[in-house]
Amino acid sequence: MSPSKFRPALWMPGPHAQTILPSLLPAVGVRGAVEAIDVPVASQTWVRMILSLPSGAPRGTVLAIHGLSGSAESGYMRRTASQALARGWAVARLNLRTCGGTEALAATLYNAGQSEDAGAALSALADRGLPRPYALIGFSLGGNIAMRYAGLTGDACLADAVVGVNPPVDLNACIDALERSGNALYHAYFTRNLCAHLRRMRRLREIPGPDARRGAIRGVREFDDVFTAPDAGYAGAAEYYRRASAGPVLSGLKRPSMILSAQDDPLVPVSMFAAYHAASKHLRFLHPRSGGHCGYWGADAPRFWAATTALSFFEGDRERVD
Repeated sequence: MSPSKFRPALWMPGPHAQTILPSLLPAVGVRGAVEAIDVPVASQTWVRMILSLPSGAPRGTVLAIHGLSGSAESGYMRRTASQALARGWAVARLNLRTCGGTEALAATLYNAGQSEDAGAALSALADRGLPRPYALIGFSLGGNIAMRYAGLTGDACLADAVVGVNPPVDLNACIDALERSGNALYHAYFTRNLCAHLRRMRRLREIPGPDARRGAIRGVREFDDVFTAPDAGYAGAAEYYRRASAGPVLSGLKRPSMILSAQDDPLVPVSMFAAYHAASKHLRFLHPRSGGHCGYWGADAPRFWAATTALSFFEGDRERVD
């Protein structure tokens, strides 16, 4: 299957099936030696990478970043790692602050603007002698972090190529989409998970704000307004969304970069990317007709088409990614 032509599995049609069903399927195992690496990113705060090595000498190193309510063990992260290892890459799956069971490692919550954590992780890989090229891929919120890091650092970017899969580069537009009545199931899911995560954090330290339960917290925007934004030093959710969005800094990209986001994504409106199509000569866009939000469950193996396409891009086969 050409990586530029996504053909969804016949039994998984439509954006909601593509968004939901892959997350319910068993994730593949990640073969090879696995090592946990804790990386300091702020005062009393570390993020944890899960490093896996291929059977032979690595052709390079992939750093993958998960999305909202995810972790290094999310299905799309494990599937990406499995494909990358099979193609000879070393893979580091990054848990954002407090994610993946690392609540005790961080004095702050995670948020979409923590692009410096991507740089710290890449620097840690370099310090350990992991081979170049360094390929940075982020999914959803992790995609915003990856693209924001590359845009802000420009020529100093430690990644040699960057891919954002369904990245919410305009956070306010994506919250608006999440709040539509047709997305009520997703909105309830994320609100519940964010509140549960905060309650786990409160077992370890005091976090100001109201009771973190759905009903007390009526949605993601309110959660960000009372928890995420103050924790990160923003005046409120509106300032957080404006300053943490990657869109305004895409003009600073100096590395080969790609945004892959389906036209039917219910959570990340494809229309918002039009404003950035001319942002940088180093940035290209790929908008398949279907795929939902980080789903891309294909008719042919390997099933997770987004990883296949991103790896082809990283490997320089860019004429086949169009």
